[in-house]
Amino acid sequence: MSSTHQRFDANAGGYARFRPDYPPSILDPLSRAIAAVPGAITLPVIDVGSGTGIFTRQLAASLPESVPVVGVEPSAAMRSEAGSAPDTDARISYVDGVAEKLPAGDASVRAVVAATAAHWFDRPAFYREAHRVLVPSGVLAIVEYVRDVANSPAAAAIEAFLRHHGGPKAYVRPDYPDELRNLAGFSGSRAVYKDVVLPLTMDGFTGLALSSSHARPVVETLGQAATEAALRDLAAPLMGQDGTIPYGYRFQLFLAVRGA
Repeated sequence: MSSTHQRFDANAGGYARFRPDYPPSILDPLSRAIAAVPGAITLPVIDVGSGTGIFTRQLAASLPESVPVVGVEPSAAMRSEAGSAPDTDARISYVDGVAEKLPAGDASVRAVVAATAAHWFDRPAFYREAHRVLVPSGVLAIVEYVRDVANSPAAAAIEAFLRHHGGPKAYVRPDYPDELRNLAGFSGSRAVYKDVVLPLTMDGFTGLALSSSHARPVVETLGQAATEAALRDLAAPLMGQDGTIPYGYRFQLFLAVRGA
């Protein structure tokens, strides 16, 4: 198993519990684009790097009932967490697989989606695979959320804490609009953005921070108890009078359409 997969195995439960849902303003345009793909409505949608199924379940709920959704996830711990979710739709299945070798036949799916996962991929290989498995006019979509460090003191505080104690990031945030705009075999790229402020409890703040892939080296350095205590100290002055901590995210959708 790669070190990338191990980053998530250790805290699959925390990821499932504390990571946010995606807003309708991101899901709605994506589901409309997927539903509009010509051809059999029973062609599946693939959610690559599906993790604990947070986005997979939301996506399935937003699509016509005849559209199956397949979560592709290399981490067994993440797949187990996803499969045990009480709100899992019967149309959803989870399979072992990676972005660079999708478990699907040529021209066999109506959409390939990656939600807050594509920054871990070998993206040129992933894009080639997406082109291979998509039907003509099929949708390639990348969805993500990023900390709004410019406008959210809580998000900026977690970013600085993880950077200070955990070392440099394991990836550089890709320029998805540029990648999709210049992607061979695709056209019609567009982007949708939505800023959201989440009211987090103290447990929610610490749990969200610990669910980051970059929290593992912090815990290895400071220990679990000391890391949690440091996060509580960090959050205390940020708490509002209602007892919650306003935490800012920017949700983003980038999509393109496969050519004929």
